Amino acid sequence: MPSRLPLCRRDRLMRLLRAAMLRVALLPVVCAVDTLGLGAPVRAANPAASPQWNQVTPSTVTLTSPVWGAAPPLQSESGWQVIDTSRGVPSTWQPGPADVARPPQAATVEVRSVGRGFTVNGNAYPDISIKLPNAFALDQQFTFSAALDGTSRTRTCKVGEGEDWTQCADGQLFFELTPLKGKNASFGINWTVQSLSDRNTSFGSAQSMGFKGAVNLTPTLGLAFGGEQIIQFDNQTDLGRNYYLLLSQAVPLSKGEKPVMLVATAGVGSDLFGYGGNGVLGTTNCIGGNNISSKTYPKGTDCYWGPVGAVSVAINDRLSIGAEWFGYGIGAGISLRPFGDLPLTASLYAMDFLGNTPSYIQDTCTTDPCETRYFGRLTYSF
Repeated sequence: MPSRLPLCRRDRLMRLLRAAMLRVALLPVVCAVDTLGLGAPVRAANPAASPQWNQVTPSTVTLTSPVWGAAPPLQSESGWQVIDTSRGVPSTWQPGPADVARPPQAATVEVRSVGRGFTVNGNAYPDISIKLPNAFALDQQFTFSAALDGTSRTRTCKVGEGEDWTQCADGQLFFELTPLKGKNASFGINWTVQSLSDRNTSFGSAQSMGFKGAVNLTPTLGLAFGGEQIIQFDNQTDLGRNYYLLLSQAVPLSKGEKPVMLVATAGVGSDLFGYGGNGVLGTTNCIGGNNISSKTYPKGTDCYWGPVGAVSVAINDRLSIGAEWFGYGIGAGISLRPFGDLPLTASLYAMDFLGNTPSYIQDTCTTDPCETRYFGRLTYSF
C-alpha cells in the first residue's frame, strides 16, 4: 500500500496551492491597475508595498490601490470668470496687427468772420476779399476792426506830364464795431472816412455809416445782410450806397488745426456792386441821392443791383490768394498775416488788369485800354 504524507506536510502543501490559486485569480485586476497607471504613485512612494512577482510568499499577498480625494477648488487664475449680465461690460478689444486701421474722426471746423478775413476754430486767417464783405458771423473774440485802404490811382484820374503818381492816389479809413455777438450770429455798425487829404475835399470829410447783420446757418455757411455808406453825413461821399445780401461757404481742403481752406462768397448788391452794366437785376430806391449807379447822379435816389462774388484759397493762417467781382470791377491778389500772434493783416490787389473787361468800365477810364490799378488794405482787429 502506498505510504501516506505526514499531516504537517500535507497542510503546508494545501496552503501553497490556495495561495497560487489566489494569485492567478487576481492577476487580471493587477494588470488593469498597472495599465491605467493607478498604482504608480503608490509604488513610487512605497516600492516595498508593491507585490514582487519573482518571489513566492506563502503566507500573504499585499495589494495597493489609489487613494481618491476631493479636487481643490478653481482659483481666479484658472481663466473662468462669472459675468454679471445686469451691468454693462466694457470692451477690452485691442486692434491687432492684422486689423484694418480705423480712420480718425475729423473734428468739426467752425468758420467765423473778422474784418474782410475769417477765423477757423478761433485761429485768424488773412483776407478773402478787399471790396466785398464775407457773410460769416463775427468771431466772438473780436469786437473792433480798423482798416486803412489805399489805391494807387482812382479810375477817373490821369497823371499829367511831370506829375507824380501820388497826385491820383486815394485812401480811406474804415472802422467796424460789433457789440452784439452770439455763438452763431452778430450785428454791428461800420464807419467810413473817405477823405484823407485836402486835394479835392477837406480832410476828414465824406463820412458815412453802415451796418452788418450775419448768422451762421452751419459751422461753415454764413448769411449776411448789410450795407456801407448808407447814412451819409455830407454830399462828398462818392462810393455809393452799397447794400448787400450774401452767402459764404468755407470748405476745408486738408486736416489739422489750421487746414487749407477754400472760401466762396456770392450774392447781390447795390450801387457800387450794381454799377454800370452789372446792374442787371433792376433798380430800387436807395434812400437819398449821391448814388453812383443812378442815371441821374448825383441827385437821383435810385440805384441798381447786380450779382457779385469772390473766391479765395487760404494756404494756411498766414497766406491766401483770391479774386473778386464786385460790380465796379474785378480784382485779384494776395493777403498776408506777417505776425502769428498779432491780428494784423496786409492785402494787395490788382484791379482793371484785364484792360477794358468788363466793358462798362471803359466809360470811366482815362486810358484806352484801362490801365492796371493797385489797391491795398492794412487791417488791425481786437
